[in-house]
Amino acid sequence: MLNLSCTNVAVLGIPFHNVTMDEAVALIEEQIREGGFHQIATANVDFLKNAMRDRRLRDTLCSCDMVVPDGMPVVWMSRLIGTPLKERVTGIDLVERLAEVSERRGYSIFLLGASESRAERAAKVLRQRFPNLRIAGRYSPEPKPLEKMDHEEILRRIEAAEPDILLVAFGNPKQEEWLAMHRDRLKVPVCIGVGGTLDSISGTVPRAPRWMQRNGLEWLHRVWQEPKRLAARYFSDALCLLCHLPGYIAASAAQPKRSTEPSIVVHQVGNTKLISMIGDLTGAALEEFNVCSRTAYSEGMNIVLDMSRIGYLGPESLGSLISLESQMRRRREQLWLAELPAHLWRVLRTGQLHNYFMTTTMVSDALYRTAKAEQRLLASFTPPLGSFLPETAYVDVRMELLQDVCRRIVDATGSEEPTLIPSAFASAGR
Repeated sequence: MLNLSCTNVAVLGIPFHNVTMDEAVALIEEQIREGGFHQIATANVDFLKNAMRDRRLRDTLCSCDMVVPDGMPVVWMSRLIGTPLKERVTGIDLVERLAEVSERRGYSIFLLGASESRAERAAKVLRQRFPNLRIAGRYSPEPKPLEKMDHEEILRRIEAAEPDILLVAFGNPKQEEWLAMHRDRLKVPVCIGVGGTLDSISGTVPRAPRWMQRNGLEWLHRVWQEPKRLAARYFSDALCLLCHLPGYIAASAAQPKRSTEPSIVVHQVGNTKLISMIGDLTGAALEEFNVCSRTAYSEGMNIVLDMSRIGYLGPESLGSLISLESQMRRRREQLWLAELPAHLWRVLRTGQLHNYFMTTTMVSDALYRTAKAEQRLLASFTPPLGSFLPETAYVDVRMELLQDVCRRIVDATGSEEPTLIPSAFASAGR
C-alpha cells in the first residue's frame, strides 16, 4: 500500500492527505514508479459541499489515493477541528511542479478536457516554460453529460498515448466520477482532476496576485473576475459550511477522553482479524492500530473493529478508518465497525459517514457475517452436485481457514483467550 507514512485528516468526512507540496510531488513520483492506477483529487470547499449532498461523490473522494487541499478555507477548517493540515496544495501549483519534474525525469503528460483553444494554449505555454516536457497528447471532447460521453473514443486516445500523468479538466464532480468509472480500464499511473487549471495556465483566467494567494484571498479575486458564475457558488459553499461545520466540530469536541492507558488487542477468528480498541485512538495507539490493520490487510483478512470501549476518535483516526475502508473495498473484503458508542455515531453522522461504513450493534454479528461471506466465497468454487472436476482443476481455499481448523483441533480443550470470541460465534466457523 502506498502513502503509509502520510496521515489523513478527515474534514467534514473527506480524508485529506496532510502533506506539503514537496511531499505531494514525491508521493506522485512514487506512484508513477509503482505503476497501475492512482487517482488524485485537488479538493476545495465546493468539493466538500457537493460531497455532503452526493453520496457517490463522497465515496469517490474517500477512495482516492490522495486528496489535497486546494484552497485555504479547507486548511482553516482543519485548524478549527484541532488537526491542522500542513499547507494548501493548489491544482495549478501542483500541475506546474509536475511539469517541471516531468521534464527532468522524462515523464509524459496527457491533457484531457477544457475547450480546444484553451487546451492548445495551455500545452503551448507548458512547452515554452519546459522545453523538454513530453506532452503525450491532448483531447477536448464535446461537452456532454457523463452518461452521453463517447467514453471509448476518450479511452482509445489515452491508451494509444500511454502517458505517465493524466490531467482531467472536466470540472467537479464530473472529472472525479469519470476517473472512478474507468479506474479498472485506465493504465495511467497518476490521474488528477484539475478543474479550471488549464484555463489558468493558458492565461484565459489570470491568477490572483501573490499577496492574495499567500493570505488565502484568491477566491475574492476569482469572484471579481467572474461574479455572475462564482458569486452564487461561493455563497452556496458558505451556506453549506454554516449548516454542517458547527455540528461536526461540536460532535468531535464532545467526545469523552479516557483516563485509561490506550491499548489494541488483536485476535484471529477464521479469516477475520478482530481488533479491540480500548481508550483514546490517538498518538501511539493510532500508530499501533495502523500497523495491525495494515498487517491484516496484507494477509487478505476481513477486519472487525470492536469499538465498544473506545474514547476519543480524532480527525487523523477517522481519516485512517476511511482509508482502511477504501482499501478493503478494492480487495472486496469486509471491514465492520461493531458496537459504536453514541459519541462516535454523532461524529459519523455529522460527517455524512454513517452510511459509508458497515456497522452493527454486536461483535458476534459482524463475525457471523464475515464467516458467511467466506462460506459463499468457498461455495463459489464448489462444482454443482453430480458434476465432476477435470483432472487438472484446482480449488482455491484460503490458507487462513485451514489454519483455523487446525488450531481448533489442537485447542479442542478451549481457547487461551475465550473472552475474545463471543459465545454466539463459538460454533459459526466450525
